[in-house]
Amino acid sequence: MNPSIVVLKFGSSVLQTEADLPQAIDEIYREWRAGRRVIAVVSAFAGVTDQRFAQTRAVTNDLHEQAAWVAGGEEESGTKLAAALIANGVSARYVDAREAGLRAHGEPHESTPVSLNASYLHDHLRDHAVLVVPGFIAHDIQGRTVLLGRGGSDLTALFLAKNLEARCRLLKDVDGVYESDPAVVENHAQRFNRLSWRTALEIGGRIIQPRALQFAQSHGQSFEVACVGSNLSTLVDHGPDEIATVLHENIQPVRVVLLGLGTVGLGVYAHLLRRPDLFQVVRIVVRDLDKPRRLDEANLEAPKSLLSIDPWDAVTQPADLVIETIGGLEPAGEIVHAALLRGRAVVTANKALIASRWWEKLARFATGKQPLLKFGAAVGGAVPVLETVSALAHHAGVVQVRAILNGTCNFILDALEQRIDFDTALAHAQANGFAEADPHDDLVGLDAARKLELIARAAFGEASHFELNVRGIVGVTASQASLVREEGLSLKLVGACERSEGHVRGAVKLHELPASDFLAGARAEQNRVEIVAGNGQIVRLAGKGAGRWPTALSILGDVHEYLRDGRIAAADEQVQPAVVNA
Repeated sequence: MNPSIVVLKFGSSVLQTEADLPQAIDEIYREWRAGRRVIAVVSAFAGVTDQRFAQTRAVTNDLHEQAAWVAGGEEESGTKLAAALIANGVSARYVDAREAGLRAHGEPHESTPVSLNASYLHDHLRDHAVLVVPGFIAHDIQGRTVLLGRGGSDLTALFLAKNLEARCRLLKDVDGVYESDPAVVENHAQRFNRLSWRTALEIGGRIIQPRALQFAQSHGQSFEVACVGSNLSTLVDHGPDEIATVLHENIQPVRVVLLGLGTVGLGVYAHLLRRPDLFQVVRIVVRDLDKPRRLDEANLEAPKSLLSIDPWDAVTQPADLVIETIGGLEPAGEIVHAALLRGRAVVTANKALIASRWWEKLARFATGKQPLLKFGAAVGGAVPVLETVSALAHHAGVVQVRAILNGTCNFILDALEQRIDFDTALAHAQANGFAEADPHDDLVGLDAARKLELIARAAFGEASHFELNVRGIVGVTASQASLVREEGLSLKLVGACERSEGHVRGAVKLHELPASDFLAGARAEQNRVEIVAGNGQIVRLAGKGAGRWPTALSILGDVHEYLRDGRIAAADEQVQPAVVNA
C-alpha cells in the first residue's frame, strides 16, 4: 500500500447540500496536513440522483441516455468541491471519469469497473494535492456513460484505491459500522472496531454498497468506515470481528475567544459559526466597536453583544481556546502567554510573534502529546509547510528548503512582469486581501524572513545557529521585471535555507528563475515550497499563501487538530490537568 495517497469517499449523507462542502474540505485538509495526497470521490448531493432519474425516465427509455443525465449529479458536486478547495487555497483539480480512464462493463445502471488509467492520476497527483473524482460513474468500451449501481460511489472509491495501492476511507454520517441502527436508542447498538468482510455483508449493507464489499473481499482489500472529523472508525478486512471499547466520542462545544475580526478573523468566525456542535464563540476582541464587520459572501455579521475592545478577555473570560489574529508583538505576546499559563489552548498565524523573543517563553507550550500552542498557519497560508518539514526532519532529515513564501510580493512581481507599475500592483494586492494596509514587512522581505526562520527551526532544530540575509522587492520596476520575462525567466522572491559545515544559512532575495524551476510556476498569491530530504527525496508543495480563506482554513486545521488530540486523550483516559505556572 502507498501510504502517501488516500482515497476519501464523501456520500450524500455527508454532502447533503452545497453548504456541507466545508466539512469535506476540512477532512481533505486534515489528510494533506498529514503528508498525504488525496483523491476525493463524491456522490451527488442528497436527493439529486432520485430527482434526475425521475426527470430522465419521463423523456427517454434509453438506459445509456438516462445514465448520462443522472451522472450530472456527481459531476455537479465534484466540480463544486474542486472549486471550493481552490478558493480555500488548496491545489486541487477535478478529474472526470473519462479523463481517469474509468471503464466498466455490464448493465448500463449496474456496471462493474474493470480498468483505470492509474498513471494519469499519479501524474496529476504530482502537480496537485487533491484530485476530485465523481463516484458512481464510468464509461463502457464504446465510450457511453454507465452507472455502478445504487451506492456505487463506495465501489468507485475502493476500485480507485485498489488500482492506486492507496488507503481508502468511506466517510458516512456515522463513526463506523454498528451491529444495528445506532439511531434507534432501544437497540443499544455497539460499534465494531474491526469487522470482517463476511460479517459486513451480513449487516453492513445499510451503509456500504454490497457490491463494493464483495469487490473488497474478492481482492483482499481493507478499508475504513468513519465519520467526518472523527478519530473513530471501523476497519473492514479479513477479521476477526471486534467490538470497540470506545463507542462514541464525547463532543462538547469548545468555548472560543477570537482576537481580531479583520480579513482573516472574519473568515475564521465564519468557519466557527457553521459548526455550533463544535464551537461556542464567547467573545470577539476588536479595536473599534463601531467598524462595520459584515461578510456578505457568508451572509453573516458578528453581533455587538459578543464584541469587546479589551484583549485581556482572552484570559479573564471563561474559555477553552483562544484564536489570535490581531498580529504584531504587543499586546499579542502578553495575551497569548497569559492565556497559555491559564491552561488555554492558543492557535495563531502570527509569525512575527513566533519568530520573536517571545518564543523563549512560548516554546514549552508547543511540545508534548497535547501541545497547547499551534501555529501551522504562520507559514504558507493553506499550504502545510511546517507540518511537512517537521515530518521529513523526523523521518529522513532535511538538507535544503527553497520557497516562495510571501503572496504579496509574488502577486506584485507577477503584475510588474505585465508592465503594471509598483504602486498600482500593491493597491490591487490590498484590494484583493493579499496585502496588509501597512505592507512594509512584506515588501522589505521581513515577512518571508520570519517564515524562513520558522522553517529552519522545524528542519534543523531549535539549537541551530541561523545566519540569515534578507533583501526584499522595494525598488523593483515594471521595466526590470518585464525584461526578465522577455528572456524566458521569472523574477521571484525566494527564501532558502540549508545546513552547511555545521551552520544553518538562509537568504531571502530576488532570483531570476528558469521556467523549468518548480518555484517559477508560482502565480499571484500562490506559495510554493521545495524540500530536499536527507534520503534524496524531493517534496513539493503548492497552494495559496495569502488571503482570508486560505489562512482561515489553516487556522481551522490547527483548531481541529487540537480537538482531535483532546478526544484521543479523553478516550485513553490520559487527560492531565493544565499546569498553571504564573
